[in-house]
Amino acid sequence: MEMTPVDPKGAVDPKGAPPLAHAGRRVLRLNAALTLGLLLLIAVLGNVLASRHLGQRVDLSADQLNAISDAARRVVDRVEDRLSVRLFANQEVADGRLALRGARIRAQLEEILSLRPEVFDLQVLDPSRSSEARRQAREARLQPQRAGRGGLGQAGEEEVWLGLVLGYRGRTEVIATPEPWRFEVQVASALHALLSDRKIGIGWIGEPFEVAPDSETAALERWESTFGVIRGALSRRARIAQLPGLATGNSVPDDVDVIFMVRPGAMHEREVYAIDQFVQRGGRLVVCLDDPDYNLAYPRADVAPEEFEGSPLAQLLDSWGIKVAAKHVWDDAWKTDRITLTAVGGQLRRGVINDPLVITVPPEGLAADLPPTSGLPGVAFSWAHPLFPEELAPTPPGVQRTDLAWSSEGAYLTDVAPRLTTDPRELRSLRAALRNGRAGRRTLAAVFNGLFPSPWAGGEAPAPLDPLGLGRAADEPAPVSAVNSSQVVVFGDADWLRDPRPEGTFVQAGGGVLAVNLVDWLTLDEDLIGLRSRAPRLRPLRDFVAEQEKALGLFEEDVYPTEAERIEASRLGDLARRRARRQQWLTMLAPALSALVIVALFGALWNGLARRRAEPGGEGQ
Repeated sequence: MEMTPVDPKGAVDPKGAPPLAHAGRRVLRLNAALTLGLLLLIAVLGNVLASRHLGQRVDLSADQLNAISDAARRVVDRVEDRLSVRLFANQEVADGRLALRGARIRAQLEEILSLRPEVFDLQVLDPSRSSEARRQAREARLQPQRAGRGGLGQAGEEEVWLGLVLGYRGRTEVIATPEPWRFEVQVASALHALLSDRKIGIGWIGEPFEVAPDSETAALERWESTFGVIRGALSRRARIAQLPGLATGNSVPDDVDVIFMVRPGAMHEREVYAIDQFVQRGGRLVVCLDDPDYNLAYPRADVAPEEFEGSPLAQLLDSWGIKVAAKHVWDDAWKTDRITLTAVGGQLRRGVINDPLVITVPPEGLAADLPPTSGLPGVAFSWAHPLFPEELAPTPPGVQRTDLAWSSEGAYLTDVAPRLTTDPRELRSLRAALRNGRAGRRTLAAVFNGLFPSPWAGGEAPAPLDPLGLGRAADEPAPVSAVNSSQVVVFGDADWLRDPRPEGTFVQAGGGVLAVNLVDWLTLDEDLIGLRSRAPRLRPLRDFVAEQEKALGLFEEDVYPTEAERIEASRLGDLARRRARRQQWLTMLAPALSALVIVALFGALWNGLARRRAEPGGEGQ
C-alpha cells in the first residue's frame, strides 16, 4: 500500500512533496525577481545622478569617438578672450537623414562649448527664415544643400543650411561642411588656427604646381602628375606656395616652415644649396623621391634617374646618411589590388591585379611611437623605393635616424621596369625569380633628426644660375653648417600623396592624413595629430568567396587564357564558392551554437542545484 507524505500538522501534498519545499522555491523566485528589479532601478538612478552631478563620461566604443579628447580640451583651454560661434542651421528639416545629421552636430557643439561656456558666445541663425541670416551665410561663403521634402503632400525641394563660423580677435574660420564623425577635429583645427599668431608656411618643390589650362599637354600632365588634393588639404592648414628663383640665387623665405619636395627631378646645384641652408637655419624638410613615374592608362614609365645617381640632391642627402635605392620593393604579404586597363582586340579591358609592387602598409609597418603614424589604419605606397639600411648608409655624428614606415619581413627588391607588369603569367615568373634572392624588411620612409653638416662648409656657395651674366653677389654670406637642429623626413615614394583615381590606388589608405600629421608634428602642433587619428576605422564585410579565390590563386585575371586554364579556373571557382558557403554557415552558426552551449550549461547547473535542494537533507529542508 502506497503511503502519502504527511506534514507534522497533518497537511498532505497531493504531489507527494513537502509543502515547505514548494514554499521555499516560490520565495526563492520572488527574491530573485525583486533583486533583479532592485538592481535595474539602482542602475537607472545611478546613471541619472552621475550624468547630472559627476559630469564624467566613459567611452566604450571601438574607435573611442564618443567622448571629447584631451587634445581638444587643451585647445579650448587656450582661449583667452570671447569667441563667437555662429551656427547656420534650419530649425526644421523635412529630410530625415539631414535632420539627424544636424541634431548630431548640435549635440557635439553643445558638448564642446560646455567645456568653457564663459568664453563662447553661441548664436544660432536660420537662413531659410531670415534674410539677414542668409546674407551673413552668403558672406561666409556657405552654401545650402538641396533635399527633397520627406513629408506627405510636400512637393519640391528644401534648402538645408548647416555651417559654422568662428570669430576670435578679428579673425574668422569657417567650417562649411560639418561632418558628425569628424566634427571634433574640424572645430579643434579651426580653434587652433584662430589661436595661432600666423599660418604655417609650406613651400612646394617638384611636380607642376599648376597646369596652364591652354597648354597642349595639360590633360596628360593632369593625368600623370596630380597632387591637387593634398595641396588643397595643406592649404586649409597653412599657406602653400612654390619657391621660385632658388637656382638664380634666391633663398627660401623666412616665413616658410616646411618644404615638400615631391619628385623634384633634376635640380641645379644652387637650388640644392638653398635647401641645405634652409635646413641649417632650422627649417623642416619632407622629401618624396620616386623614379619612374608610371602612367596607369598606358602602362609605361617616365624615368628620371637624376635623383638617385650622383645628382646634387643625391650628394646632399648622401652627406646626411640618406640614400635611396634605384629599385622597387616587392611585397607579397602586404600587396594591394590594382585596377589596370589593358588593350585586348582593340578594346580597353579592365582587370584587377593583386600587385606586390603596390603595398598597403598596415599599422604593424608604421612607427607606433612617432605621432605622424601613430593610430593610422595604414598607408598605401605604389612602386616604392627602399632606403639603404643604416649600416650601409651611416648617419654623420649628431644626426639620428628613426624608421617611419617599412615593408613586411618577406619583401624582395626588383629592378625598375620600363613598363608596368599587368600579365599574371609575367607576375608569376617574376615572383619565382625573386624568390632566389634575399627577403627581408625594407625601409620605405625614415625621419632624420639633429645637426646636419653642410657639404659646402668651409667653402663658398655654388655659383647661381646666371642667364643674364650679372655675376655673383659680392656680399654673399658664407655657408652655415650644423648650427640649428632640424628634421628631414624621406620617403622612397611620391604616389602616396597623389590624387585618388578610379583606376588607381593613390591616397587610398591614410596618405592625406599622414601628410597633414607630418606638418603638425614638424611645426610642434602635435595636439591635432591625435585628433586626426580619431576617425572611424573601415570594417568592411568579409567576402568569403574572394578569400577562397585568393587562397586558390584565382585573384589574378589572365588576359590570354588557354582552354585548359579556363576549365581549371572554372573548377577552382566552383570549389571556392563551395568552401565559401561552408565557411559562411560556420561563421553564422558559431555564435548561436556557443550561446546554446552556455544556456545548456547554465540550465544543467541550475537543475543540479535544484535537485540537491529537493533531496532529503538538502538545503531546502
